[in-house]
Amino acid sequence: MADLAARMRTFRSLGGNCEFGFVQRYCGVEPSGLLRFAYTPIDALVRGLGCGFEGFGVPGDLCIEETDTGAFYCRSERYNIWWNTMQLVGSVAPEVLLEREYGRAAHLRASFLAELAAGSHILVRTESQGETDADFARLSAALQAHGAAPLLRVKAVGAAWKPEPVRQVGPHRFEGSVRRFAIEEAWAVDFEPWVHLCDAAYAARHDLPASALAAAPVPSPITFRTRLRYHVGKSSAGGSTPGPPTQDGHTSFMKAVDPAAFEPARVYVFSAWVWIPVDCTATRIFAACGLRRLAWRDADLTVRERWQRVWAAGRFEPGEAPGAPVGLGMIGGRQGGFWSCRSVCHEGALPRPVDPPRIRPQPAPARWITRWFDREQTPRTASSASGDVAQP
Repeated sequence: MADLAARMRTFRSLGGNCEFGFVQRYCGVEPSGLLRFAYTPIDALVRGLGCGFEGFGVPGDLCIEETDTGAFYCRSERYNIWWNTMQLVGSVAPEVLLEREYGRAAHLRASFLAELAAGSHILVRTESQGETDADFARLSAALQAHGAAPLLRVKAVGAAWKPEPVRQVGPHRFEGSVRRFAIEEAWAVDFEPWVHLCDAAYAARHDLPASALAAAPVPSPITFRTRLRYHVGKSSAGGSTPGPPTQDGHTSFMKAVDPAAFEPARVYVFSAWVWIPVDCTATRIFAACGLRRLAWRDADLTVRERWQRVWAAGRFEPGEAPGAPVGLGMIGGRQGGFWSCRSVCHEGALPRPVDPPRIRPQPAPARWITRWFDREQTPRTASSASGDVAQP
């Protein structure tokens, strides 16, 4: 099985927005890059490549701007490049932050030009509104003046997306697609299409077959009972509650784990198959894997009476307090019941492909009968890190 993190290190973003920077983060890698978390108009990018970004980051070029989201961005006046400093307004003095960004700018510019000359990375540019074939042809020509690095143009094609090889449209030029872009919230990545796309681009670049870049089939520090289970939401008015009472009707069906049991800096993924009855009134059914979710897929509440898989990937950092949640959660009252089975946690950024369960859940009042029809039990390979927070 290919190493997802190792492959993702071979990509570099050419701006557009911050989305691809988060894709790499969710894969467990943090490469530096001049344009990794940047917005860069394509005309300015072509102009900068034509002159080696001369004057970028020289005194007077950079300024700090506050955004509506409460974050500090740094902007190059010469090239109209904006990048996220990852600092919130109030967390640092603007003048201190500006001095730091000046120090980074010279280093990142030099590294960027050296990488272009080496031609060792696949350069990713998402297609923005109004950008044409001619624009990408100009961009490719500007890149080839520095080296032989391939350009990957990424389009959003909507619900019709499906995994497929990238298309070569010219010398050192490839095109591929994802389902959607994370435009307003760049961190809310539609992760699986991006992983398939990058795998296909890497395979085309190195003349290799595509790989299943999903979670490795290795034991993790935590295991779950995989048999069919029924989950009931928090009571809306008195009575017993399956999970800790909250103001928003949140109920957890999770294990509280000690982060020290996990390898630091590695990505882990929890996944489960869920079956949502027609009369379920939950407003959200989701997965969690640690306190910091990286990528995820919540349940599609329009899909009823058939299995769908929810999952979440995250990291467990050293020094975090014990009690990090791993498992399922929901928002809704006692009419928000749903079924789950095949809960599993493994190392990796995506759950590995498996077929849906074959069993069909019984109506909720007769759920005790399903114990006799449970065909999903599998042997455990490790002991649980702790007991369940709530298991109705």
